[in-house]
Amino acid sequence: MKTPLPPTATEVAYQQLLAWLRDGTFPQGSMLSENDLSKRLAVSRTPVRGALRRLESDGLVTIFPQRGALVRTLTAEEARAVADARQVLESAALDSLSVEARQRLCIRLEESIQDQLTELEQGSYERVVQLTIDFHRIFVEAGGNPILLEFYDKLRQRQAAMTLRTYDDVAGRWSEFIAEHRRLVEHVRTGDRGAFLAELRSHIHHTHGSLMGPL
Repeated sequence: MKTPLPPTATEVAYQQLLAWLRDGTFPQGSMLSENDLSKRLAVSRTPVRGALRRLESDGLVTIFPQRGALVRTLTAEEARAVADARQVLESAALDSLSVEARQRLCIRLEESIQDQLTELEQGSYERVVQLTIDFHRIFVEAGGNPILLEFYDKLRQRQAAMTLRTYDDVAGRWSEFIAEHRRLVEHVRTGDRGAFLAELRSHIHHTHGSLMGPL
């Protein structure tokens, strides 16, 4: 078995910048300088530049040549667009799954919920956020369409940003969200696509309503 290659300097810079964007070190509307970031990260400007390009691809920053990168402000319109895209992608596979495939999917989803509960008990908020995103990704994985999964992964950082930017709204309500996850699993088990879509729409708005505005 081959030993995994160590992460590149660009990957390390990207992951660290991503963490800083998530935890509010760099708030929305702030300008990031390549020089300042390279000093902070103790790397050259080249990996910083590569990391910023990835963040721009994720929709989290906008690069202005010779000026730096602006941390994007997430608008209500964009939040609603992300929610709409998620609903389409997460529900796409349900109609094509056999009863047996749905049951296998439910087992994976229930295991994810258990992991969420474990991390919640340990107070690891950011880890719960990532597990929640992983939970929803499982619906898309079930469809076996790599193009749809690739597109869904493009939304991943925006999902994390939306959840982490609504911390004050969702803190202390994780048990409610997990209960909603359980209801989604039951709708998958019964194959009730209409109920699944209604629950998913309600769940997403319950989580991100302060960003999205009224239904």
